[in-house]
Amino acid sequence: MGRRTLLKAAVAGAGVAALGVPAAADPVRTAFAIRGARVFDGERVLDGLTVVCAGGRIVSLTRGPAPAAGLEEVDGRGRTLLPGLIDAHIHEHGIPRTDSPRFGVTTELDMFNLIPRLRADLGDYVAARQSDRATAAADLWTAGAMITVPGGHGSQLGLPKDFPWLRPGMSPAQHVDDRLAEGSDYIKFVVEPMVSSDPWPTISPEQGSAIIRRARERGVLSLAHVSMAADARWLLRAGVNGLIHTPQDRGLNREELWLAARSGAFVTSTLAIFHSLLNQPAYHRRYTDPRVTPYLSAAQRKFADARFPQEFPGDRPDLDAVHHNIRALAKAGVPILAGTDGANPGLPNAIGLLFELELLVQAGLTPIAALTAATSAPARHFGLRDRGRIRPGLRADLVLVDGDPTQDISALPGITAVWRNGTRIDRRP
Repeated sequence: MGRRTLLKAAVAGAGVAALGVPAAADPVRTAFAIRGARVFDGERVLDGLTVVCAGGRIVSLTRGPAPAAGLEEVDGRGRTLLPGLIDAHIHEHGIPRTDSPRFGVTTELDMFNLIPRLRADLGDYVAARQSDRATAAADLWTAGAMITVPGGHGSQLGLPKDFPWLRPGMSPAQHVDDRLAEGSDYIKFVVEPMVSSDPWPTISPEQGSAIIRRARERGVLSLAHVSMAADARWLLRAGVNGLIHTPQDRGLNREELWLAARSGAFVTSTLAIFHSLLNQPAYHRRYTDPRVTPYLSAAQRKFADARFPQEFPGDRPDLDAVHHNIRALAKAGVPILAGTDGANPGLPNAIGLLFELELLVQAGLTPIAALTAATSAPARHFGLRDRGRIRPGLRADLVLVDGDPTQDISALPGITAVWRNGTRIDRRP
């Protein structure tokens, strides 16, 4: 079917079926065209395009003749169209899933979810992310229960009595199987001494290597919470797929950077949580931005106003080392994924990702590299094939922004419209 035929069919409703989506899935949703926008497609910038969407999917990108009559038109001139953003590190605390898309975050990758809630909600998560129906909620993937040891990181959170600790003598491989049986999409485990002078119990190299091997055998990603450069070294040698957090105790040396580049692993940045943990005033002032404040929900305001206690149990991150490591890893060719570790004190879900991208640019990434870290990069590494880019046939999760965040990342909070599955959402909380 040619492009013009497809556009005409989209207006009539048949174009939805042509894209593999039932025409009756959402009778109130209309096909639309965003005209004249600068488009960041997840990898590159294309100027002055018209993007047509129907049935929850992107139909075409063109500089050619005007789209078929009958399409709802959106003026994109002077604006930039982005793929829906992906936060590669969140914690789903029961916050309304409609909070995130108001700030352009249409997909979230949860890195720890308590088992009772996971079991209750998993079916809804899976069904939603497979559907093209109109929605204002973000899609979610989850690690389920992270793998950690008694007395280790996580024990300070007041976890339930039935939490599945990896106890001495237990099989790490069996823990991987158990998490997958519960519905985890990937495996997250914790390598975290917390205090260098008096380390907490944590997963050993032998246990971690066994987890990585079993995850590989089961065909899922292995992701390691890490804070120390020395731990990152053995994890990379063991073949971990991703480091969750940038090492924060010191700068990575040349050998470690070479190892990271050679391994094929990615690093999830989480700069925002480090700035929030240290209660940086410049960071917290971002929530007073008039482009942000009107769209914060009560739950987001609660997290924005909260602060970490000064007596936080653990070593304080070295911000200079963290920023150096992000810059050095990116220069070495290591994929950087943007993740926030929200929601946490001072770090609401969704809006934190916009600030995370600003911090990535401050650390030395280009604005385009930062945007890639929140779109096509997480989509590629987590196998999210229907999102993270603006291409025909992919999901119509889109964000329209005033100005040009591909040149000036501080333009990013200037969101004028967000579409989820091709439906424009109401940004009012």
